[in-house]
Amino acid sequence: MKCNDFFREHFDKEQFDFIVGNPPFGGTFDREIEDSIDRLYGQWRACNLKKETYSFFIAKSLDLLKRNGTLCFISSDTFLTINTMVGLRKRLADQTTPVVKHLESFSEETQYAMVVLTAAKTGSANAVTVDGTIMPVEKIMLTDNFSWQLTDEFSKYFEGAKLTDYIVCSSGMTVGKNEYFIRKLLPDGSFYEPYEFIFFDDPITLEKEIAKARLGKLSPRQKEKIVLLERNGETKRNVCVAKRDVPLTLHFPHPDYKLYNKSNGNIVYAPPTHVVYWKDDGDAVMTFRMNGNWYLHGVGGQKFFGREGLTWQLISTRLNMKYLPTGYILDSGAPCAFLRDGIEPDELYFIFAWTLTPLATKILKQVINHTVNIQGKDVERLPYPWWVSVATKKQIVARIKNMLMEAQQGRKFFHESKEIGSRSRVNEKRRFLIT
Repeated sequence: MKCNDFFREHFDKEQFDFIVGNPPFGGTFDREIEDSIDRLYGQWRACNLKKETYSFFIAKSLDLLKRNGTLCFISSDTFLTINTMVGLRKRLADQTTPVVKHLESFSEETQYAMVVLTAAKTGSANAVTVDGTIMPVEKIMLTDNFSWQLTDEFSKYFEGAKLTDYIVCSSGMTVGKNEYFIRKLLPDGSFYEPYEFIFFDDPITLEKEIAKARLGKLSPRQKEKIVLLERNGETKRNVCVAKRDVPLTLHFPHPDYKLYNKSNGNIVYAPPTHVVYWKDDGDAVMTFRMNGNWYLHGVGGQKFFGREGLTWQLISTRLNMKYLPTGYILDSGAPCAFLRDGIEPDELYFIFAWTLTPLATKILKQVINHTVNIQGKDVERLPYPWWVSVATKKQIVARIKNMLMEAQQGRKFFHESKEIGSRSRVNEKRRFLIT
């Protein structure tokens, strides 16, 4: 018996007949070996495995299992659908015959749904069994995320086009510190500005750059370059956020501010609630980010800023879709969808109508990503309603435009509204209708 970090322990390959365990989930890795084990277990067939303790435990265990040996793990059920676990699902299907069973209860210490995964290392599987339902791998492959939650009820919808053929989705940016740049609009369109933004030349030092680097590490070449800049007294442009003695009272529209797409649970339409300081195309925000930690340096969704589209809550148990007018700067907590180049403008409204239906949410939450997250790629993987006739499609577009007009004039829609919940349905011909 040994007591050690599993990822630091060396074993001969394929030496065990049985591997049984309850690996940790949501854990962290030793920073010294984090990158090396990611290189070992972070991909399978060009698909990513989330850098997550239970997924890497399973991946390493498969390496150590003999032919016809069996792995039996208690695990979080998140790996059944989420995109970052596609590689794990494909590896299990390539190397084992997977059987998954949900546990009715596990421990008072966690509220996460848990499963028992039993996988015999028999080689490529023809099917995956989840809670007694056998789903052929050829059907699972209809879903872009290789979903193990696909059922016969939903597989028919994946036989045609997907939304990704019509839209591209994007998250927005992480500002770094919302308090500095984001302002809440009051009912009369006014807002308070408690800060002023002062640009200055900030001396470059190796110590500061290491503190902002990923895992606190820089390559020897990077260090050498920074040391030379420090010796030469080089600086880089930075911004100081200074609190005013008395906040300014401003009104939107204002030339130095843009609407900001903050997440909320409204559907169909939500009036603007926040603005972002965006003088000189967001110079202060961008400068603050570029001088922050490494994960702030990329600007998510920048090429979509200001475009018309659709938007929803990132964290939600249902798809709360609403129209995104032109002019908004995008926030990371509210992903967005935009038409691909060359797609007819009315497709946005047709897709809008589809994503408001209970069926779309059901497919999304049961097949594509059953967690509380709704990423942009999850929405792209939804089926496109290819089964709807051209005539019906025109009716749907007209009706959703009318709903949007009513919402912009003050009407608030809910999932239970008659136009959406009680009368939206899939009939025998597999049509969805918004009436």
